[in-house]
Amino acid sequence: MNKAMVACLVMTVFSFDIMVAQEETLVVYSNVPGAEASDQYELAVRTLETKGPWLRPFAFVTRCKEGIKGKNNYFPHLSGWSNTFINIEMSGPVEIAIRKVNGKPIRKAAVHPGRKARSCILRDGNAYVIIEEPCLIAVDIDGQMDDQDTGKGYRGPPIHTLTIFANPVIENRPRPDDPNVKTVRPGEVAPSEGNWKTLYFMPGVHDIGVGFPVHANKNYYIPGDAMVHGTMSNHGQWNDGNNIRIFGYGVLSGSRIPHPDFASPKPKEAKQHDPIHIVGAANTTVEGITLVDSAYHSLMLVNAYKPESPTDMRWLKIFTWRANGDGINPFGNGLIEDCFIRTQDDCTYVNGRGIRRVTYWNDYNGSTFVLSALPNRKIVVEDCDVIYARAGWNHWSGGRLFNMRGEGEGQCGQGVVFRNIQVEDPRPTLQHFMIAMQGLQPYSDPSQRQRGAGDLSGILFQNIEIAAPSVLGEPDVLWGTANARIMNLTFDNVSIGGKKIKSLNHFKHNEHVRDFTFK
Repeated sequence: MNKAMVACLVMTVFSFDIMVAQEETLVVYSNVPGAEASDQYELAVRTLETKGPWLRPFAFVTRCKEGIKGKNNYFPHLSGWSNTFINIEMSGPVEIAIRKVNGKPIRKAAVHPGRKARSCILRDGNAYVIIEEPCLIAVDIDGQMDDQDTGKGYRGPPIHTLTIFANPVIENRPRPDDPNVKTVRPGEVAPSEGNWKTLYFMPGVHDIGVGFPVHANKNYYIPGDAMVHGTMSNHGQWNDGNNIRIFGYGVLSGSRIPHPDFASPKPKEAKQHDPIHIVGAANTTVEGITLVDSAYHSLMLVNAYKPESPTDMRWLKIFTWRANGDGINPFGNGLIEDCFIRTQDDCTYVNGRGIRRVTYWNDYNGSTFVLSALPNRKIVVEDCDVIYARAGWNHWSGGRLFNMRGEGEGQCGQGVVFRNIQVEDPRPTLQHFMIAMQGLQPYSDPSQRQRGAGDLSGILFQNIEIAAPSVLGEPDVLWGTANARIMNLTFDNVSIGGKKIKSLNHFKHNEHVRDFTFK
């Protein structure tokens, strides 16, 4: 193929531009009026089996604010970093083409989790990825993440990552002219009350401000060509948190929202700055949307454990750049399924009804699975992937894969199962197990972190494959106290760097750790 033919092919792939395209198995949103498009990557997608036309999805971008030294709790370590992402809907195999906006050739590309793509190849300076079913993936371009240690001590240039969110097709999606649908256009004030069932954000960019009121028995739809700035809350009204649905493949952004520590006037409660905070959540769901640049904890659906009144979180995508920008805290009823969570603070507090098929990524500060709120009942965390586990410093108590850091009290863990978890990161910064019922030098001051009385026991870690140990050589830790022992844990087929954990000798531990089983 000569150069002229190659140029013609590239133009064909990346010049097709439409508002919304839909084939039988593919839905693509090509334009989001008023939204900033990525300055790093352009993408095109087509159905694989029919070799349909190349369609260009709008490439969103989220950024860590550049040059901010702690203001609004952004991490200087990440200054100037960005992530490009697309949302499409699919029900059959698709091919995705990727190119750099600056025209430079892509030298290397790798999909994570690797098992979710049929192939990833380079051709004519572009990357081509084939996926066969809905999935949420990252594509590492030119080894920016895979080939270098971006954790403690990183001083390199800003890193520009890419994620592809291939979602299932929404069935029975609302239409603007449906009965009981209230539409709001960009620039209009979104109503919080009214004789409507579904509030529909029309294509374009909206601003709902801090603490937009959501109410029981209402739906809030953000389609793939809409971006909403602000936060949503039911303002502590426990009787007003049931039967709420927030859904669609659009974006809810906190980039215009200050961190509560920097807000003026300073809020009495930081939770109003959470992108979504609903108390009394029962039969409430959050589905599909992408949460970017959270000013505080990204998603809080709060209630007691009531299996008869479940809450569900599915196909969510989360990107945070700031301290306190946790991912999902599924206290009580929450079930997390098929999500992508990239945070600079803790990804998930393990609680609720279960966690399934979630992909995790951390760059700087938090832990993947926080055990401090672990229940004492059966809960299963399974079929999850950790693609990057990086951290900006090691002498503190967080920033691990499995993390208990001397918080809370009471017996916990009985019946909890972690199974079928893949950790792909070739350069994880810290140890993977930091389960400590009190602070432990040099990581934290024991006097400042002391868990109350109650043993941690009865946890099963099964079929957990971790690609590599800590690049800093940090030892895995199990550290109990006289009043809060660690006991009766089972490690069944758990390996790090290809070596199975076979005894307590693998861990730094004390006399308050006992009765372990290794298989």
